[in-house]
Amino acid sequence: MWFVVVTTCLGAIAAYGTVDWRLAVVLLANELAVGFAFMINDVEDAADDALDPAKVNRNPVSAGILAPRAAYIASFVVAALSAALFATLGRWPFIVGMTCLVIAFLYSWRPVRLKAIPFVDLVSHAFMLAGLQMIASYVTFATVLGPRFYWPLAMVLAISAYGELYNELRDLDGDLKAGVTHTASRLGADIARQLATAFALFGLFAAVASLFFVQLVPLWVVGLSAGVAALLLVRPVRRQRRGRGTFVTTQAPFHKPVEIGAALALSVRVVGPALNTLATSLINTLLHSPLGLLVMSSPWTQQVQRLWQMQTELILRLF
Repeated sequence: MWFVVVTTCLGAIAAYGTVDWRLAVVLLANELAVGFAFMINDVEDAADDALDPAKVNRNPVSAGILAPRAAYIASFVVAALSAALFATLGRWPFIVGMTCLVIAFLYSWRPVRLKAIPFVDLVSHAFMLAGLQMIASYVTFATVLGPRFYWPLAMVLAISAYGELYNELRDLDGDLKAGVTHTASRLGADIARQLATAFALFGLFAAVASLFFVQLVPLWVVGLSAGVAALLLVRPVRRQRRGRGTFVTTQAPFHKPVEIGAALALSVRVVGPALNTLATSLINTLLHSPLGLLVMSSPWTQQVQRLWQMQTELILRLF
């Protein structure tokens, strides 16, 4: 799930986190928490999805591939693994992680079903699938909420709320047949589209604020993200130009390339300094070995070493 990589990296960057075991653990815990959210949703929605030809085969329970009991067991095993990983990170990551798991359960569990309560569905979705992952990552590395925390959080919350409305608009016809009530069905398709656009625009504004107001990441991260997304968008855009689509179909091809581009660029930003330090350490070790000392006795190799040191300092400045 690429967006989990984005939110986890943003939290680590905002908290000045370093690449160590905690980053790997919080990323895996977040991935499992989001996985649990989707798994329990499939179990609870199986009866409704069976009525929708577009969803019946997308849900392994409604498609008859997996029995409900087995699906429940698998879902809670994933939730338990996520909780255990959050527990290894300390009190606050555990509290945030457990909050995410509880919301994920209540979001789909039929006696409560937050997803069927207009406007509550937006808030719960935004925190469950974006905000709480970033917060968990942030509090893994920092105990005080600094100025770099708020704008990135606002960005991921807004984008996640846009994603919820997009999903509701995509599934609107089937949800109406199944009697599901949510924000899009309450507001109507036209107003829901306008609200989704507003969330997307605010998310873009928060991204710009994160970039320029708090200088969360250098500009090359944005450039790398845009470059990767552009490469991945070539084929979908060509297919899209062949016909005229709706609000949902025209935006669908852009989601995954943008997620992948952002995830890869932020991952490079997070692990880049550590990789540079590791490479420098390995090269220095080789240079101080007997063979390295023999090679470095040559004047031209000494010049190469000075150039490498300058290059290393330049790379660190980029991050």
